[in-house]
Amino acid sequence: MISFSPVQFETLKSRVLTIANIRSITPGDCKALALHIYNKTKLTVSETTLKRVYGFAYSKFKPSLFTIDVLAKYCGFEGWDDFCDQEGAPASKLQNEHVDWKILSNSAAKITHFTLQALKNRSGIPFNQTIRRKFIDDHFEEFLRGDYTATVFAAPSGYGKTIGLCHWIDEKLDSDSNDIILFFSSSALMNVFLSGRDLNDWLLALLGYSQEDDIEALFDINKRNGGRFYLIIDGFDEHMFKNDQFELVLTQLMDIFSFYQSHDWFKLVLTMRSANWINNKHSMEFGLNDWFTGFITDHDLTTNVPLFNIQEIKELCRTINPGIENFIAIDVANNFNHPLYFQFYYKQHKNDFSLNNIDHICIYELISIFILNKVYLGHYATEKILLLKGLVDEMDFKRAVYELDKFKCNDLLKQYSHAYNELLSIGFLREINSSSDFQFKTIVQFGNNNFLHFTIAKKLLLDNNQRFDLHLIKLINNAFNNSDHKLPVLKWCIIHAVKNGQQESFELLAQTALNPKEKSDLIIFLGDLLEKVCFGGTNNEATVNYFKQDCSDGLFYYFFGLELIQADYKNALQTLLKFELSDNKKALTYTALATIAVLQLDLKQLEDYLLKLKNFPQHYFQQLAINPLHCLNAIYQYLKYGLVRKDFFTEVTRFYFNPPKQQESIYDKKASNLVYLLAAYATFICQRPVKTLRFVNALDKINKQGAESSFTYNFFSKIAASDAHFLLGNSAELLSNNDTISASYKQEEYLFTPFMKSLFYGLKIKSAILTADYAAVNGYLNCLNQVSDESGNRLSKLFIAATILGSEQLMDIDPQLYKQVAYNLSKLLRECGLNSDAIIRQKNQAGVIAQKIKVNH
Repeated sequence: MISFSPVQFETLKSRVLTIANIRSITPGDCKALALHIYNKTKLTVSETTLKRVYGFAYSKFKPSLFTIDVLAKYCGFEGWDDFCDQEGAPASKLQNEHVDWKILSNSAAKITHFTLQALKNRSGIPFNQTIRRKFIDDHFEEFLRGDYTATVFAAPSGYGKTIGLCHWIDEKLDSDSNDIILFFSSSALMNVFLSGRDLNDWLLALLGYSQEDDIEALFDINKRNGGRFYLIIDGFDEHMFKNDQFELVLTQLMDIFSFYQSHDWFKLVLTMRSANWINNKHSMEFGLNDWFTGFITDHDLTTNVPLFNIQEIKELCRTINPGIENFIAIDVANNFNHPLYFQFYYKQHKNDFSLNNIDHICIYELISIFILNKVYLGHYATEKILLLKGLVDEMDFKRAVYELDKFKCNDLLKQYSHAYNELLSIGFLREINSSSDFQFKTIVQFGNNNFLHFTIAKKLLLDNNQRFDLHLIKLINNAFNNSDHKLPVLKWCIIHAVKNGQQESFELLAQTALNPKEKSDLIIFLGDLLEKVCFGGTNNEATVNYFKQDCSDGLFYYFFGLELIQADYKNALQTLLKFELSDNKKALTYTALATIAVLQLDLKQLEDYLLKLKNFPQHYFQQLAINPLHCLNAIYQYLKYGLVRKDFFTEVTRFYFNPPKQQESIYDKKASNLVYLLAAYATFICQRPVKTLRFVNALDKINKQGAESSFTYNFFSKIAASDAHFLLGNSAELLSNNDTISASYKQEEYLFTPFMKSLFYGLKIKSAILTADYAAVNGYLNCLNQVSDESGNRLSKLFIAATILGSEQLMDIDPQLYKQVAYNLSKLLRECGLNSDAIIRQKNQAGVIAQKIKVNH
């Protein structure tokens, strides 16, 4: 009888499945297959034996000759010998004289093409619509340039390691290179182990050679002609194996690595999850320099695979839908730079793919879809939920303990071992072994913060009878005080409230202890959420009815604050207008929208809002100490025509000589403070610094607010005063304010919204000019432009440009910067249709200040 040949046996196994009409065998198919074999041959091969043959059960030995003989008879042959004779010459008869680099290349190419096709078919986005990743090319270029034998691509699940590698291999195979690529996935390794074969022997047999062949004969330098042999294994992760199987396979792989590491033509390439690299790199690196680990310079980092950048996102969008030009905000794009989330979004919108309509809610929808399919609808769903609940119970939010010592929670993991392994396999959880010489330590953590936040929110809601109420808000405030996790957890709870008809609870949002930046983020999120749920085609009756009434005072006034202004804030305010608002609330909403138009220098939009405000009953505006319509009209007239409205300044003068008493209602305070700050900036825009200072001083006397409001109010008050001091040349006062705000920014930058940051950098530029620190201006200007683009604050860019151009000293020191600023200002004036005379006044006034500085220095 012909001896056992692994290559021929793999062919026979495939033939059996074809005859049995089984496309992809599972453990459950083995029983039916055993019955088919018996019915056709009247010979018995047990279900357990078939599970060993197809790798679903562990086997220390090769299959018996009886088993392979029966399988051959099932396929229509007389037996194993007849099968081998008809399928080709047995591998054992191949002699060394037939060994050739070209034959090896062809054998490897067949396996590689099969693996490529299988992995391409599994791509979440059709492979022909995916893109090449430049980091892969850079990685291989560095790897091959150095004296390395092996490299690894390590990243969490869903980072695009496999697809990026497939593109590189495709390109390599299409080239004229003499290189050989043998590419397969870890599932193939698992089958090798379960079949009881040695990995090295299996590789030789896979390429068509027997154990007796001398593999080194393949690598004759003349036949190789400078070619390399790449052994590439995709998805080499622990969770693919059971118990100690991974260690045994890893040991065999490292034996192969050790044997060939002295040959410069042999290259080993692995892809794996970050946690697997952390846990096992001590077994791979051997303390030598043979491993190239990519661009990881900090050993605390766990990945050398970057997320998508903006250019790659745009390229991918064009590839998927060439007919659509995609525009995407930077902050929203950051959610789609994760290939896994991008893939989820594609699956939801494959027929009309575009990123133009995405918002701040999309990422939460994608995570929910992932969790629904992978956790709630997968195997061991109940056990997974109980396990996740138990893990959250073990956390200590107040001490910021969000990852768990496996030693302490091992009983829980053993109780739900199947669920735990499933969650590890999908990347929802991960294990990190950070043991040292003196201490064993393995930690269990969530795969990413999105999964962590979702799970915490679900646990808190479960404990609170699925209610979003004041008790839950207080619990979140106490548990996550000054924590970055507070806002994401709160958002998941709000999503739960909207989907379960608990919108009335939004009145309680005022009780959330959020800093200005967090509140700004939440307002924009809430606006997008209400818009999508109520008007996005998935609305329910309770949600629709919620908008058929006036918005409650608590929710409505929560949306207001000058610090909240940024590009997306407009959408949140427009969502408010979909309520049946009272005239007072509508007027205040249009006032806020008009203020945004001022900051964006959108005079057409400002004019439209002015017309809307003029249609409201004038008695509403008379209830306020300052008429917002007069403030906005004064700004419009000045920017559009260069005119100064004297009636507005008469009203301002009357205010600071006879300020009103402080209102008792907290909601009246919010409305008035928005109008007060608008009036203060109107006096500055219209170049009346003395009036600005008097007005701000009057505000300081009447304004008494809480801690959070005090921070934001004091910030805007000091900025308005500082702008006036600059125009008046009051260096000491301006620099004092600059020092106060700079100290606050240094200690609590997280409190500053993008709009506040743009004003802060404007103050830094003015302080630098006053102190003749011209070298610092360019750096501050770059920061201001960046945050101004994020917040949509073109007004600051306009006046800062005029301020810089008023400095002749800066023109002498940095003429290139001066020229660029002049060009940008001219372009801005032209695009926005502004009156240049108004800006020239600002420039001239800044020039006077600069001249004083020159004299003093």
